[in-house]
Amino acid sequence: MSSVIIGVDEAGRGPAIGPLVVSSICIPAEDLPHLESIGAKDSKAMSSKKRRAVESSILRESKKRDWRVCRIPISAKSIDEERASKSLNSIEIERFVQAILEVSDHESTGWVHVDLLGSDPSNFSKMVRKRISELRPGLQVKSEIGMDGLCASTGAASILAKVMRDSRILEISEEVGFDVGSGYPSDSKTIDAIRILTSGGMPNTNLRWTWSTVSRIWSERHEGPVPIRTSKGTLIQQSLNSSLPEEGVR
Repeated sequence: MSSVIIGVDEAGRGPAIGPLVVSSICIPAEDLPHLESIGAKDSKAMSSKKRRAVESSILRESKKRDWRVCRIPISAKSIDEERASKSLNSIEIERFVQAILEVSDHESTGWVHVDLLGSDPSNFSKMVRKRISELRPGLQVKSEIGMDGLCASTGAASILAKVMRDSRILEISEEVGFDVGSGYPSDSKTIDAIRILTSGGMPNTNLRWTWSTVSRIWSERHEGPVPIRTSKGTLIQQSLNSSLPEEGVR
């Protein structure tokens, strides 16, 4: 059995609009130079046109070669509902593990290269390894800051995740009838969009209601705090949440 390299990354951790997408790719270790040759690297270092072109190459080659690809979108609604009992990091780690399992088998041997969550690469690697050890005993895990720029497999995963998220943001703009921007709170178009999308009786479903930016803008426009999403439905808050997630820049 040949050794494999699995790359795992995400796109859309920090935005107030749209999904977070986790992606993985599994390739035979000897195919790493070929993956590098088609331009797989950190998606943030590419234009959107270049990302789409490289994504097409990855998907085309995956049909020719023994490559496995997985993409897991987590909707804004799901993020809000899960945050009732989990941290954002916990939500991501669960999907990272799922993405690893989706592209590998119990007999798989080799390395998983995961872009870092948190600030301690060694601890994060051990955490992911512990989660997969019984189901994937032959896989070792490595994580570094900027792994998507260090390993082509993780770079490929970042491209796959970013292109899917960008596509969904475009779909959201088409659904609501105006440009919602990138979805990040630092984007003035996004802030304008949030103001429009919180003007009704409920925030738009594509907003992350638990984000402080959405909560603040909602409270400016309504008497009460932003409603709470739960798996059983929507609750109207009587007082503001005391704890809201930090908004990242990734």
